[in-house]
Amino acid sequence: MINYKKIINNLTNLFQLSLLTTKDIKQEIKNLIQFKKEKTMNELNNSHSRDLEELKNKINSLKLEIQKLKKLVGKR
Repeated sequence: MINYKKIINNLTNLFQLSLLTTKDIKQEIKNLIQFKKEKTMNELNNSHSRDLEELKNKINSLKLEIQKLKKLVGKR
């Protein structure tokens, strides 16, 4: 009877450990997916902000060119 309880106890412990490890693995996979998602979103946000900055710079340079052209046309 004592051997039977030991075996059951050992099996129970093994089962609990395996549940913990599968939960840990599942959580780790969730974390990895979340991290990749956040990384991708940050890259997209950064590219959008860089694109916006480039567009702002182009608009400013075009404004300067328009002002120069207006001055040239005004002189003639």
